[in-house]
Amino acid sequence: MTLRVHRRQEQKWLRLSLGVGSALTIWAIVVGIVGDSKSIIFDALFSLVGISLSGVSLFITQFVRKPDDDRLPFGRAQFEPFTITVESFIVIFLCVYSMATSVIDILNGGKSVELDVALPYLITSIVVCLGIWVLFRRKAREIRSEYLRVEATEWQLDALLSLGVLAALSLSYVLAGTAYAWLIPYLDPGTVVVISLFFIRIPLMTFRKNIRELLQFAPDDDIENAIHDAAEALAAEKGYEDHIVRVIKTGRSYTVEIDFLLPQSAGETSLIELDAVRQELYERIKGEYSMWLTISFTTERKWMI
Repeated sequence: MTLRVHRRQEQKWLRLSLGVGSALTIWAIVVGIVGDSKSIIFDALFSLVGISLSGVSLFITQFVRKPDDDRLPFGRAQFEPFTITVESFIVIFLCVYSMATSVIDILNGGKSVELDVALPYLITSIVVCLGIWVLFRRKAREIRSEYLRVEATEWQLDALLSLGVLAALSLSYVLAGTAYAWLIPYLDPGTVVVISLFFIRIPLMTFRKNIRELLQFAPDDDIENAIHDAAEALAAEKGYEDHIVRVIKTGRSYTVEIDFLLPQSAGETSLIELDAVRQELYERIKGEYSMWLTISFTTERKWMI
């Protein structure tokens, strides 16, 4: 799949996410206000954030397609991990904020919610969110899209959130008229606390992964390992004295710098021969990803460091 087709696929599914998410969010806001449910309002806020982030992701996928220019001579790949880092941070903040306000509600005696108002929305939300989660997870794997993977995670969390809210509110009917009826006002805020604690792990992991890319940590993935192996094998075949490989990943783009230390006897090697070695190594490490590749040769170690 070419990069252009890849972008178009991403944009198509992001538009679907934006449309469906908008409809569910409007419905959730109305239900949350009418039913006075903090957990459903949290669900609505989570969906609203998801819509906003889908719109930003859609814009960024179009922005990074533009060619390099004088302002951004090394391309726009860095905007992808930056956007996903911001998205993850917002989700983390939403979880922490909702958890804090729910703890305050619990300390103030909790609050009761009418399930009749919320039931149609919750059932629809669960079915739709699960369906889109499965679809986006499959598409993310097919086109290897970090954006769609994040979108799939958001839909999964939204489905689990609605399921948790439905289970908690349904429990109020079971507890009504029993010795445990006093727990009913705590079910709604308590659900938000539990779900927030459960949800926050995934955006934290996504945040950590993408902030590492922004800080230019080595990716430590199969592609990096393959590049190291290919460079080591070529150095051994050519009789080079040493080599250094540096790899960073930004979005779906890899920046690769490979320096070879040649023996003094190879100091007169022609540029044509060196270019042939570059081409040979490129053929070994190229793949379905964009790569900014620099391969240099020297007979002095100081130029490798």
